[in-house]
Amino acid sequence: MAKIDLDTFGINEGISEMIVTTYQGWSPNAAPMGIIRKDDELLVRLFKGSTTYSNVLAEHRLVANLVYDPLLFVRTTFGDLDDSEFDVFTHDERGFAVLKDAVSWAVFECVDIRETSEALVAKLKPLHARMNKHVFRSVNRGFNLVIESCVHATRYELTNDEKYMRLIKAYSCTVNKCGGKAEKDAMKFLLNYLEGKK
Repeated sequence: MAKIDLDTFGINEGISEMIVTTYQGWSPNAAPMGIIRKDDELLVRLFKGSTTYSNVLAEHRLVANLVYDPLLFVRTTFGDLDDSEFDVFTHDERGFAVLKDAVSWAVFECVDIRETSEALVAKLKPLHARMNKHVFRSVNRGFNLVIESCVHATRYELTNDEKYMRLIKAYSCTVNKCGGKAEKDAMKFLLNYLEGKK
């Protein structure tokens, strides 16, 4: 197993919000996902019905991309990226899709896969990682609330429960107060998308 300093690649204790990419030799897929770390054990939980779920079942591989672009999180929550936004990296004669705009990324093998009625849970074994940029960022409440809004937006789409929309709208006030242009644009994109679905 490759020795990778998880902290260096943005995978910290708790749940690290990443954009996970999967690839089966044709159009790559990207979706926001929480990588769960407890001590040095890594897990991922993928819900049934998603492309990421199907790709991981088929390939037993995924890439965790560390990204600081809030709009990229919103766009990958609800739709597909253009193929031009990915690079294909080859490791051990296998192709992996990685995001061109990722600060860093790590390729994982999914092992000890367990399926439930709703999801699969897999342990993640690191295979390879790369740092594309050295970026030091302070905590931005606006960015964090865009990510939280994406989570609530997927729940809203599944349940149509208005409590999620109320939370998103409350978060948007803080995003507009604390976020930069990127966070404000991402929140506007998210709200416009959800309003268009009504």
